[in-house]
Amino acid sequence: YYGDFPEDKIDLVYQSCSTRFSQSVSPSLIEEARRKYHLPQRYILNVGTVEVRKNILLGIQTMAKLPSDLHLVVVGRLTKYQKKLDAEIRRLGIGNRIHFLQGVPNDLLAAIYNQAEAFIYPSRYEGFGIPIIEAIQSGLPVVAATGSCLEEAGGPDCLYVGPDDVDGNAAAILSAIEHRQEMVVKSQHYVKRFENQDVASQILEVYNKV
Repeated sequence: YYGDFPEDKIDLVYQSCSTRFSQSVSPSLIEEARRKYHLPQRYILNVGTVEVRKNILLGIQTMAKLPSDLHLVVVGRLTKYQKKLDAEIRRLGIGNRIHFLQGVPNDLLAAIYNQAEAFIYPSRYEGFGIPIIEAIQSGLPVVAATGSCLEEAGGPDCLYVGPDDVDGNAAAILSAIEHRQEMVVKSQHYVKRFENQDVASQILEVYNKV
C-alpha cells in the first residue's frame, strides 16, 4: 500500500526525454565542435552543472588512474565547487587533461557527445538523470554512481560504482570503453521507454484503463 491507496491501482509512467540526441550528427558539426572547443583526440564526457552533488571530483580523481592520452571533458555551468576541483587538479598534476566547457548550444553538444568514448555521471543524488539517457542515445557506454535513481535511468547494462570509489570508477570506465558496442545496443533498447512517443502511449494506456 501507498498510504491507504492499493498498490495495484498505481501505474508508473516515467518522464519523457527528447530523441534529438538519437539523430545522426553531420561531419561539419563534428569538426566545428572539435575546432571551437579544442576537443582532445580521446575523452570521456560529463554533462551537468558543476556543483557538489554532481560529484565530478570523482571523475577528476579517476583521471590520474587512466591512460595519459585519455582526457575528461565537462560541459556545464560552473559554481563555487570549481575551486575545490581546481585544487585537486593541481594536486594530481593533470591540468592538461581536464577541460571545462560552458554555454554549449544543443547542436554542438550533440557533436561533443558523438566524439566521446564513454560518459560518466557520478552524481550523489538526482531527480532522474536525463544526461545519462542523452549519452546512451548518442551511442556512449555509461558509468554512473550507485545510491541514487541513476540505475533506473540508465538500466541494467550501464555500469555503476560507489560515488567515492576511485579505483572502481577507473576500472568501470576502461571496461565500458572495451565493451562499448554491446553495452550501447542493450542500453539504447532500454531507454526507448523514456522517449516522447513511448511515454505518450503509456499515458494513453493508463487513461484507457480508467
